Amino acid sequence: MELNINSNAGIIPTSDPNRRLTYRSLYCSVTTERRPCVTILSLAYNHKDPIMYRDKLGVYRVGHLNFYSKLDAIEMHAKTGIHPHWDFNEAVFDSYDWTQEPAASLPELYRQRAQQLRDAYDYLILMYSGGADSTNMLDAFLLNDIKIDELASFHNFTATGDRDSYLNCEIWRVVLPRIQRLEQTHPWIKHRMIDTTALTLDYFSQRDSKFEWIYQMNFAFSPSNVSRESLALKIPEWRRLIDQGKKVGVVWGCDKPRIKHHDDNSFSLHFIDLIDSSVTRNSMQGLLPYNDELFYWTPDLPQIVIKQAHTVKKFLQSVDPETSPWMTLEPNGLANLRHARGTYWLTTHGLHRLIYPHWDIDTFSAGKVRSVVFTPRDTWFFNMTNMEHIKRNWRMGLDKWWQTLPEHWRNNPGDISKNIKCCVSKNYVLGA
Repeated sequence: MELNINSNAGIIPTSDPNRRLTYRSLYCSVTTERRPCVTILSLAYNHKDPIMYRDKLGVYRVGHLNFYSKLDAIEMHAKTGIHPHWDFNEAVFDSYDWTQEPAASLPELYRQRAQQLRDAYDYLILMYSGGADSTNMLDAFLLNDIKIDELASFHNFTATGDRDSYLNCEIWRVVLPRIQRLEQTHPWIKHRMIDTTALTLDYFSQRDSKFEWIYQMNFAFSPSNVSRESLALKIPEWRRLIDQGKKVGVVWGCDKPRIKHHDDNSFSLHFIDLIDSSVTRNSMQGLLPYNDELFYWTPDLPQIVIKQAHTVKKFLQSVDPETSPWMTLEPNGLANLRHARGTYWLTTHGLHRLIYPHWDIDTFSAGKVRSVVFTPRDTWFFNMTNMEHIKRNWRMGLDKWWQTLPEHWRNNPGDISKNIKCCVSKNYVLGA
């Protein structure tokens, strides 16, 4: 496969060095020649103000040191013997009683979240893939007449020329038909198609991208996902708004609740550090002049995930897992139920119908990827034949990352496609 693409077309440098220096000066850098990777003290976070951003997207704690790069935390683990702890907004979430279900309905909480984000930003961008998470997020705005400035969707048609490829099929079958309908009812909403082809080629054509990029990602190491780093600075119109001093928010439909059923018949919820399919280290560390916002997993409105958790818990307490079409014996990491015949799991469709009241489970879906390293979204990248130096930069970093990982951090020591083990937050007990 050959590609003849100007990889720099429409790409703006990811940061102004002077601005980056200003942001970096906020942090206490420790023993690193490549980047400010660690802090000792964190700024206070006021969860009542969505703009206050420090540590809002999680932090890896190794003793008294805070890391935003998982690999940095793992390297410190090797030196100190202290295992990294992923702290996802514990100071805020610990202040709530998770055994008490919020009185407000899920649609009402989704409305509150949409309004909260609208009030916080001058320009609001929703990342819309056509899947259940982003569709429910979109509906929270539309059904409540809350203004959206722009929708944005990823595709790679330039590279593949195929509307039915893994990444493109949901865009052409779900997103674009929905956008056509919105043009009639909400003509002021912009929709941007972001082609990841040029983003990916540009990112890995840089000389310093061989090894540095592995410290930017914590879970999703596929080429196109890596290239989304500092996304809003790579879109000229968004960059101009930022340079004009506008508060720009990029909102991602992340993520679904994870529920665990324990031996004592109690249930709990936990978070997993798989959010960098939406946000990367620079965003986690607060180094960017705009904000990435997670619609569901947010300390600004914890009632959303608490309500979702109790909705799932009540279903699990009442369901007959042997007969329900929404339960399976195949593990999926979403919500489990211990039973005499084994451990059952709530299916993805089952979860969606519980927490997203307006979602149509018959909506077309490409399904989940089996690997976030060698993802089918990037088949074009793996198969191209005339840009070997770009592929080499990604592969050299990937091999370095794998060699650096101790075996006990690998899901399968002999298979790099199985990725790194996730870090799991503390459990938030929902009660029996």
